[in-house]
Amino acid sequence: MDLVPGSWRTSPTAGWTCDDAAASGMSGATIRSDSSTLGHVMDPVGPLPTSVYWRRRLLAVGVALLGLFGLLWIVTALLLPPGVDSDDSTTGRTAHVEASPQAPGTTPAADVRPPDPGVPGTPAGAPPAGPSTGPATPNAGPVDETVRQDPAAGPPVLVPSAGPAPATGPPPCPDAQIKVTAEVGAPQYPEGAKPVLRLVVANTGPTPCVRDLDGADQEIVVWSGDGAKRLWSSNDCVNPSSSDLRTLVPGQPVAFAVNWSGLGSVPGCTTERDRIGPGAYRVVTRLGPVISAPTPLLIGT
Repeated sequence: MDLVPGSWRTSPTAGWTCDDAAASGMSGATIRSDSSTLGHVMDPVGPLPTSVYWRRRLLAVGVALLGLFGLLWIVTALLLPPGVDSDDSTTGRTAHVEASPQAPGTTPAADVRPPDPGVPGTPAGAPPAGPSTGPATPNAGPVDETVRQDPAAGPPVLVPSAGPAPATGPPPCPDAQIKVTAEVGAPQYPEGAKPVLRLVVANTGPTPCVRDLDGADQEIVVWSGDGAKRLWSSNDCVNPSSSDLRTLVPGQPVAFAVNWSGLGSVPGCTTERDRIGPGAYRVVTRLGPVISAPTPLLIGT
């Protein structure tokens, strides 16, 4: 079929053609239709099987997607504020469990008398106080507790102890800023049991301070119910002495526990120790010159 120069016609086989070679700058050029081009894209042409070309295309698409995901991850990491974590961490105060060192002393510590005004032998300067109406309750804050063992008692109570105080830091604790409390493990024990007795030291001031809680300055004493007879002391048979500097923080008392064997004693343990019978007793503690109020202890009643 002849083509008229300068005109467009439709060819049944080649689609659209241009006869004006001078206007187009090409001689006999053919413009393929969109349907012909799409057919070549969907049906790869080459010396290799069609499946090879499709695998290559899929691989290229996969690499492109991986690159896109990696770019998104990097952008997200850069946009997040530093230090953000999806899990909340909980911190707590952890201490190791150890028993206070014990060494036999050569001089027994002085007796601790309940601060009752009418009882002979009450230490000078001790404020008068009567027995509390019930067993002492632990403080709300965490208690750092170290155990001392009565020689005839059972296994010690496992409790944590604090680490050494820093070389520089809070000032020393004056006696007026220290409160000593006597506590019992239970309000009543059966006869033959080994009661847990505690000496609790607390800082009543507004700021932390440092105190040497030397074992020789600590004492737990069991008295008769009327406070007239001294029955047992934690320092009669064992009087440990060692420097134990502690930083006392307000609201965080420190406790020292003793498993009492239930046997009586005298300073130096020079006599045979007899078991204390059923009855109502008092427990008094001290740290140096600071003495606690008595706390009731019932045995077998």
